Amino acid sequence: MASFYNAPVRFRSEGGAIVVADILHAECGGCGATNYRDRSARLKWAQDHAEKCRALPRR
Repeated sequence: MASFYNAPVRFRSEGGAIVVADILHAECGGCGATNYRDRSARLKWAQDHAEKCRALPRR
């Protein structure tokens, strides 16, 4: 049975790109930065990155 804790978390960056943190990693859809640390660190990284990143969404 799937848990809602496994659902990806999305943050919108300053430039409009989406930063996604899921079970295995976090990735910015604008600049391509990634993070593979533990889940709580990934969520914090994704939120902090979304606040700072000004990259536009990649097409």
